[in-house]
Amino acid sequence: MHGPNGSHHPNESVFLELKAPSAVVIHHVSPPRFVLRVTLATCTGGTAIEWAQEFEDDAVADRIRHIAEPANEQNLNRLQAVLAGEES
Repeated sequence: MHGPNGSHHPNESVFLELKAPSAVVIHHVSPPRFVLRVTLATCTGGTAIEWAQEFEDDAVADRIRHIAEPANEQNLNRLQAVLAGEES
């Protein structure tokens, strides 16, 4: 992954579980290490998404919260746009 300031960040992940089409579990093995669980469920009017990140270190999670939370929102907004047919 490359930052806007030209910095480079390792970004390696391993899929631990895939239950298509309802769930995926990903282990982000590059620091900061975390496990991401995404679950999809049908609900009235669409699909409910549960998105949970569990960091191996609470201090790291607190330190990068200001980056992770907006990045997660951007990813979910892009997913919503793709599912709505607004992007390809």
